[in-house]
Amino acid sequence: MSARQRKTTGIRQRQITEAALRIIGEKGIHGATTAAIAAEVGISEGAIYRHFNSKEDIVRSVIGKIGEDLLRILGEVMNIADPLEKLGEIFRRHLAYAANNRGIPRTVFSEVVMVNNESLRVEIEKQLAGYCAGVREAIADGQRRGCVRRELDPAAVTSMFIGTINFTIIRWVLSGFVLDLEKECATLWDTFSRSVAPEGEPCRFRSSALRA
Repeated sequence: MSARQRKTTGIRQRQITEAALRIIGEKGIHGATTAAIAAEVGISEGAIYRHFNSKEDIVRSVIGKIGEDLLRILGEVMNIADPLEKLGEIFRRHLAYAANNRGIPRTVFSEVVMVNNESLRVEIEKQLAGYCAGVREAIADGQRRGCVRRELDPAAVTSMFIGTINFTIIRWVLSGFVLDLEKECATLWDTFSRSVAPEGEPCRFRSSALRA
């Protein structure tokens, strides 16, 4: 395959993946048929199979995109010096990412992925591992620098951090996507930061971050 062909294939795969994520956000995984995805991209259904072997492979690519995007969030806050402020930005950007992509919770928390398909469930676990490790390192760095209480288990704090985000996203889905995530984010981060900071001092909240 030539370099040009590889580039074209990569572009088309990305288009298909992004189209699938949008449709999953609107109709769920069952509604994201290959015909619907093809129509969204503007290609024939048969052309889908020149780039993916099956719908499962498309969903796997969607999961991969979610993992890449979460790692990108970590990269975007790399230069924030204060560890607790960095964690606050990760918290806000993660919720903002979900707020702008309804297909994320409808993929990650779907029965198709979490219960019915072990291969996809393992893929979710693999894709989230790097993100979880990045959050855990930010927490550990905060402990080394005295911004996060040293007696806390960093793995447990990571679970609390990500669990708070995930449960908030689930509540948002259950509300029919009307829950005010920006308001929830401000309240939850204030509470979380007070609970882990040595003096209970929260990071300053920037409400505009959720709209970024």
